[in-house]
Amino acid sequence: MTRERTVFRLSDLADLGALALRRQVNDLFALLELTSVWQGREPGEIAESCLEVLVSLLRLDVALLRFDGVDGLLERRFPAEVDREALLSVGRGASPDAPALFELPRPNTVGRNSIRVVAVPPLGETGTVIVGSWRENFPTAHERHLLQTIANQVALAMQSSREERARRELAEERARLSRVNSVLAMLHALSDGLSRTNTFAQVAEVLLSRGLAAMGAHAGCLFLTDESGLGLSLLRAVGYPEALMRGFQHIPANADLPLAEAFRRKRGVFRSDSSLLVEEPELPRFPSRVFAAVPLLVDAHCLGVLGVGFSEPRPFVDDERAFILAIAQQAAQACDRARLLEAERCARRMAEARQSRADLLAEASAILGSSLDLGASLTRVAHLVVPRFADWAVMQVTERSPSGTDETKTVVVHQDPRRVDMARELALSLLSTGSAPRSCVTNNSVIAPISARGRVLGSIVLGSEEPGRYDTEALELVEELGLRAGVALDNARLYQEAREADRRKDEFLAMLGHELRNPLAPMVTALQLMRMKEEGSCERERTIICRQVEHLIRLVDDLLDVSRITRGKIQLKRGCIDLMAVLAKAVEMASPLLEQRSHHLELPPAGEPLFVDGDSARIAQVLSNLLNNAAKYTDPGGRISVTVVREGEQAVLRIRDNGAGIAPDVLPRIFDMFVQEGRSIDRSQGGLGLGLAIVRSIVELHGGTVSARSEGLGRGSEFVVRLPLATPRGPEADEHRSHLPEASSQGAVDSVRLLVVDDNRDAAELLTELLDSKGYVTRMAFDGPSGLTEASAFRPHIALLDVGLPVMDGYELASKIRQDPALAGIKLVAVTGYGQDSDCRRARTAGFDVHMVKPIDPGQLLGVIRELVGNREDGPRVAAGSGQGRSQ
Repeated sequence: MTRERTVFRLSDLADLGALALRRQVNDLFALLELTSVWQGREPGEIAESCLEVLVSLLRLDVALLRFDGVDGLLERRFPAEVDREALLSVGRGASPDAPALFELPRPNTVGRNSIRVVAVPPLGETGTVIVGSWRENFPTAHERHLLQTIANQVALAMQSSREERARRELAEERARLSRVNSVLAMLHALSDGLSRTNTFAQVAEVLLSRGLAAMGAHAGCLFLTDESGLGLSLLRAVGYPEALMRGFQHIPANADLPLAEAFRRKRGVFRSDSSLLVEEPELPRFPSRVFAAVPLLVDAHCLGVLGVGFSEPRPFVDDERAFILAIAQQAAQACDRARLLEAERCARRMAEARQSRADLLAEASAILGSSLDLGASLTRVAHLVVPRFADWAVMQVTERSPSGTDETKTVVVHQDPRRVDMARELALSLLSTGSAPRSCVTNNSVIAPISARGRVLGSIVLGSEEPGRYDTEALELVEELGLRAGVALDNARLYQEAREADRRKDEFLAMLGHELRNPLAPMVTALQLMRMKEEGSCERERTIICRQVEHLIRLVDDLLDVSRITRGKIQLKRGCIDLMAVLAKAVEMASPLLEQRSHHLELPPAGEPLFVDGDSARIAQVLSNLLNNAAKYTDPGGRISVTVVREGEQAVLRIRDNGAGIAPDVLPRIFDMFVQEGRSIDRSQGGLGLGLAIVRSIVELHGGTVSARSEGLGRGSEFVVRLPLATPRGPEADEHRSHLPEASSQGAVDSVRLLVVDDNRDAAELLTELLDSKGYVTRMAFDGPSGLTEASAFRPHIALLDVGLPVMDGYELASKIRQDPALAGIKLVAVTGYGQDSDCRRARTAGFDVHMVKPIDPGQLLGVIRELVGNREDGPRVAAGSGQGRSQ
């Protein structure tokens, strides 16, 4: 029995040992599987699995696990009767080298076993595995070993998990950094591209190429805020059908579209779910499953909206939203810069356009003011405008002709000469309204009137092939051009009228001189005859008449000199002359008035000659005018002094008087024509007010100056003439007088035949009587035809012809005489009241040998006749004349 029991126990022990062994082996296999089970899991998952394994293997009643990195306290079993704080305090007392074993009594329980608790810190970890059981033998050695092994495995698994997590996070961080770097690179490339843009078109090009590529979008569009600020205008679209985008050229702010919503709200609108597209009635027309609309904001001002489309449905994550917003911000800055640059370019273009228009107006004004040829001026202005300001130009002006009819001049210029007729027809159609042209701007032309002083003179039409080229500023330019053209045309008309009036004035003066000289001629001749008859009883009367006639002759000469001066027709016969000799001649010319008024004249003492380069007769006229002026404005018995000195390279002549003086306000214009104000002397001595004006003109023609000084009325005056000095060319220095030859004998004179033709019978008869008294054979005629008849019958040696003859004037008569071979030897002398240079040239052309201006001094006439008469062989022979006109 005992033996059987012993065998039985041994057998049981063997079975128990085998069972324990199998359990240990199973536990070991379970532990080996834990490593693979926990591989790749997170720490929390490992902790959960650890508790499940411990409860299963050790048949635990209490299982707790606390690890750093695991949220909270994990538990799988925790009886209500166990004191949690006491249990956790057990865990805090455990050390890695010696797991702690504690027994905790059941609270509020009598006669029950205490719970046996083991706390094992995991290897190398901060935390504790706390397990417990009501079994009295807990934990066995095997269970201790398992507990420690599992705790260590957990620690290793968690460490591996943390390392794996760290590696994964590192990889993810690297990937994130790579993505960030890629995004930054794309942003940098986009920013670099946008920074190089200067226009909205360039911004759209860069943004919708690089920007869409950076965002991974398949389509995009850029809208700019329109001028009204109440909507969006399409700038450019990429990836959308052109036919589709034609319907979205303009989007109002209240449109039911993400683009309009982003514009209104000034914030991004993201549609990431295709099911939401039904909220936007127009959005399904876009071939995009996902769409973003982002406003381009600068200082809260919306410059436009960027639209981005994606073909695949997906949500917009925060990073992607931020990326799109960042691109939109760069695009906004680029658009703002383009806007500012465009404003600057626009301002520069406007400034350049204004300057160009100002230059055009200045050039046009210069052209219009430089010529009196209306057609040529308008043509030059039209060529100035085309092609700078227009493709073609038509300028039309209506003028009143001399006959009183309206004449229209039209100038047409086209940059293509072949299209001139087209431009003319187009302009005429624009102007064919039947009324005066008005300023207006059409689609491709601008019209403005040419006007002056409220009167429309014509019109300007400018045209361009480019529609919309002209605006209000263009209209203002053409209007100003029309005004300037009108003023220039009006000035030209006024100038022509002034020239015509001046021409008529010259004709009047010439006619006046002629008409005044005609009656003077017989008066002078009559006086000469009276002297020749030696009737002493009328000497005083003859002297008075002679003096007044000479005064009247000087007045007529002054009138004619003024006409020559104003037209620049005075011709100087310059030579090297002695100023002292010319002064003596001037004193002789002024002596009648000086003697009449009993003035005391002081002259410079005789000395060395002082030579100047000038016209002796004209310089004598200057000095005599100044002497006469001093004599007239000095009371009888006054004192007049003349000094002549050399100062440097000038001869300076001063004429002083103690007469009436000159008022200070008159002194600056004393040399102007018709100035006589401020003189206290009676008008009977005043003359015409032309003498000093003639003095200044003649002196300036000689390269000299003349000035006047006076301390005021009643204190006398001084006139100073300065003339350039000259070097004499010979001992006589060109100052000599031609001595006309006398006839050799009375018989020679008696045989000379003279014909006098003058329509003034008194003048003809008195002149014939004078010539008869000198022994010449004379005949008279009173008109051109009878003069030609007398010349053919009488065959004179010399014919004295008046120019202003009736029926046939003197020029025609002279021409007919020259055309008759039988009269070829006759010397012709023009005796006329017309004394201008043109009259002298006309006389030469008609065939006259000598031109003499009425009234003719009898002595001078006789001298000319003696000069023309030469020695005769076999009848009278007329000598060659000097060819010198005797005009004054």
